[in-house]
Amino acid sequence: MSSNVKQEGVGALNIAGLTNWSPQRELKDRSTASGPALATTGVLCMAWRGSGQNNIWVSISKDNGTNWSPQKELKDRATRDNPAMAAIGDRFIMAWRGVGQDNIWVSTSTDGLDWTPQVELKDRATQSGPALAGAGGLAVMAWRGLQQNNIWVSTSTDGIHWSAQKELKDRATQSGPAVTGTIQDPSGHKYVMAWRGLQQDNIWVSTSTDGLNWSPQQELKDRATSANPAITHSDSLKVFYMAWRGVGQKNIWVSYSSDGVSWTPQKELTDRSTNSGPALTPVANSLYMIWQGSGQQNIWTSILLS
Repeated sequence: MSSNVKQEGVGALNIAGLTNWSPQRELKDRSTASGPALATTGVLCMAWRGSGQNNIWVSISKDNGTNWSPQKELKDRATRDNPAMAAIGDRFIMAWRGVGQDNIWVSTSTDGLDWTPQVELKDRATQSGPALAGAGGLAVMAWRGLQQNNIWVSTSTDGIHWSAQKELKDRATQSGPAVTGTIQDPSGHKYVMAWRGLQQDNIWVSTSTDGLNWSPQQELKDRATSANPAITHSDSLKVFYMAWRGVGQKNIWVSYSSDGVSWTPQKELTDRSTNSGPALTPVANSLYMIWQGSGQQNIWTSILLS
């Protein structure tokens, strides 16, 4: 990445090159009916809902996204929305909304291909795909409620057993939220949540140190989305990074932040578009993005350039 890095306090970040992405690459052997999910333990793993059926499929990359393993169908699990993924330590965590009912289901994996038996979380349900974040040994789950639109949260140290769900009564969304975290914030753990507003499409953000108690919501009035946004944190670049599908068109837009609250001006990536929200994760000293194509359902990829 560029060495032109300047930090002048919270929100005052100037890093050259953080909106310069490689040409998009189509993975012609895989397609999805919803947005895919992405996470890393040093190995990249993507998960997605099948096209023409609802089973979840997975694939891994051991070379920072250059080559991907053959897609693998997880025939024992299915979803009607995009799944969510995160990593804590050397373990992947996956969460998804069920088919034929709305409860959230979870599973874990050490290699991204072989997953533990699915576990139904019978105390929680959603009308959209959930979101996951991992920071150190703590995972955070966020989701849109069922039969109401408020955002709910829960935490876990193993990805299977989760704390009691907590409703955030001051915020609501018409799509699934996004959440990310880091343990390298000056305050220690820091999580950032982003979501599409309820009766408008602007993106809102909030931060937390424990995944359960969140700062007052803040509206980013200069940007809007027609789907759930994506958010990640790069410890090497020391930034939070957001990507989303535009409103009134399907191009992907990006922005970054040093604190999760103050964000750089949005930039439109005019060479790529999507039918749903993209996914992001850090990779080496860069970032990796995947998304469902527009006008077709294949998965596309790109890496942030120096």
